[in-house]
Amino acid sequence: MERNRVATGAGAVNSRHRMDTNEAMRLLTINKGRSHRLAGWSVLDSWRTVSAEQMAAFTGSHLFLDPSCSNIAASFSIDLVDFGTYSHPSRRLAGKDRGILYRPGNSDAFDKLVRPTLTFPEWVSVTGGSPWSHGGQYDRHNLLSAELALRAAEYLPVGAVLGEKHATVDLLAGTGIGKTVKNPDNRRADGVLVRPDGLRVAYEITATASASFDSKVRRWAQLLAERPLETSGLVVVFIAAPHPDRGRAGRDPRSEIYRRLSKVLTEFPGVGEDSPAARIGVVSWDEWFPARHEVSEQFFTLAADFALGDGRGAAKWVSRPLLDGYAFTPWHTFDATAVVENAPLIAASPHWLRTGEHTNLLGTPMSRAKQ
Repeated sequence: MERNRVATGAGAVNSRHRMDTNEAMRLLTINKGRSHRLAGWSVLDSWRTVSAEQMAAFTGSHLFLDPSCSNIAASFSIDLVDFGTYSHPSRRLAGKDRGILYRPGNSDAFDKLVRPTLTFPEWVSVTGGSPWSHGGQYDRHNLLSAELALRAAEYLPVGAVLGEKHATVDLLAGTGIGKTVKNPDNRRADGVLVRPDGLRVAYEITATASASFDSKVRRWAQLLAERPLETSGLVVVFIAAPHPDRGRAGRDPRSEIYRRLSKVLTEFPGVGEDSPAARIGVVSWDEWFPARHEVSEQFFTLAADFALGDGRGAAKWVSRPLLDGYAFTPWHTFDATAVVENAPLIAASPHWLRTGEHTNLLGTPMSRAKQ
């Protein structure tokens, strides 16, 4: 990343990325570009790593295509944001480059420098009301997670998309729905697609099949067994996205992912609507996106395979569309659509899903001050 290059003195550094703290904070507190600035920070807080192109899509600002724009340059200067690119001789860091990657800096700059300058609604819009986070920086994994959310938000009739930060087990099955999860630890999905009726499709991007994958499936299955669909609205989809080189080298793990998932689900018998078998699906990335600039029919219904068949091998898997062919009737005390109503408050939501007036959700300044 660029910060390592600056620290080691490896090559010339753009002077805009070395401004002093006072100048950086002046640029980060002016009104010009403020809404896009808050959105950019929120995107990194929610998704960890995004490309410049993804950042521009989430925020609606093409300025993020250039890492020298004031919002990025000033954020970089105070160690709030880092940026870089995959190593390639044809790459350059000057000017607009859709291949640039952004991610949070590994520092306490947000709490020390930025948070004191934000109003309460602004802080909520950036962090969702939780502490700023810079962990979980796995570039390829995060890029795919963010890309799926953007494509779903653009092409599908979804109510909301949520990043990794807001996809914790506690939010999906605990305090987020008014319940308590035993030992919630730090488990989370990679993202969540929320239907307009409140059904949550939590997704996990997986590139390999291993014992850790078995453990992950088992934990989700146990959670779903404890949380009926009508009171949680939760289903899980594993998306097999092996590195392209694996297929060419004869080590494509997708069949093993299916096999391991099926084996773990035998520990949770049954195929009823509340069973883990009916609520944990699997699909390959290239089944939804077969080639660059291509989208399959399966993606438009979010079709995935579920282990509901009576046979073995391929005969065990049944394709089910999660958008329009998956029944969900919330229990009368479960406000399943509250997440759809509140998601626009989070500035990491794609900008076209954040339109409208939301004062009723936070109240006016006078009402918040209880005056």
